[in-house]
Amino acid sequence: MAREKKVKEKKSKRPMSTKAKVRRYAENVIMGCLVCIMLFSAWKIYSIMRDYKTNQDIYDNISGQSRDGEFTGDIDFEALRKINPDVAGWIYYKDTIIDYPIVKGADNDKYLYTMFDGTYSGFGCLFVDAVTENPFKQFNTIVYGHHMRNGSMFAPLKQLKDASYCRDNPRLELITPEGKFHLEIWAFLNQPSDSNLYTTNIHDIGGREAYIDTVEQLADYTTDIPIAPTDRLVLLSTCAYEYQEARYMVMCKMVPWEGENIDMSYDDEEYSEDDGESDFTEEEETEEGAEEV
Repeated sequence: MAREKKVKEKKSKRPMSTKAKVRRYAENVIMGCLVCIMLFSAWKIYSIMRDYKTNQDIYDNISGQSRDGEFTGDIDFEALRKINPDVAGWIYYKDTIIDYPIVKGADNDKYLYTMFDGTYSGFGCLFVDAVTENPFKQFNTIVYGHHMRNGSMFAPLKQLKDASYCRDNPRLELITPEGKFHLEIWAFLNQPSDSNLYTTNIHDIGGREAYIDTVEQLADYTTDIPIAPTDRLVLLSTCAYEYQEARYMVMCKMVPWEGENIDMSYDDEEYSEDDGESDFTEEEETEEGAEEV
């Protein structure tokens, strides 16, 4: 019986066409670009998170220099002035990250990207509108702060869109070199950056009454805090990101503390809500109402 030889046929490889080569090259280029984009994105996220932590650490360190331990209302402004002589106050909001110094600069640009200690950063610093004549001593004081994506600076103000959150967290605390104040939340608004509510130095009673009426008309909601033209108001402002140039505004009334320190629970009644009468002294009322704009 004759042996049959099995012959393995080898398929000859045809040379790759120019079109196939171009396609293969394009696939490799795209894959390389995607890998580079992924690596760059990972590095960018890491850098942002690192900067967030570094910047918050700076403010935590400043907080440590301004007081001993948890917030009780005792702020060492002498120590803060050594770091930055522009310091104008300190603001605190229980159970949020808002626990920062406030400054007043020569313009409204510097502290957009300058932290309290002078470090250049997107965090910036909370600052009073530069045109304010007597911060926290006049009818309306405006304080600006960034709405950081990591939830820091004035980002927690967004939670006040929900009126129920305001009911559970109805006030912030403001400490100035001259005194200690509750910031009783009166109104929440979502307004454009060119809103007429960004007005300070309103001296005449008629102008103040018109301002109060406008807030009540435009507000998403108001609380039952009584407001009078002789009160001191603080407008807290931050970016809203809901439409171009949108801003969250939280309108607050300054109410002096009754004691040097305070229990930070919201269900206590150790401060008194007035019946709409002024918290100014007679001397301050006369000075504030003496000049018309």
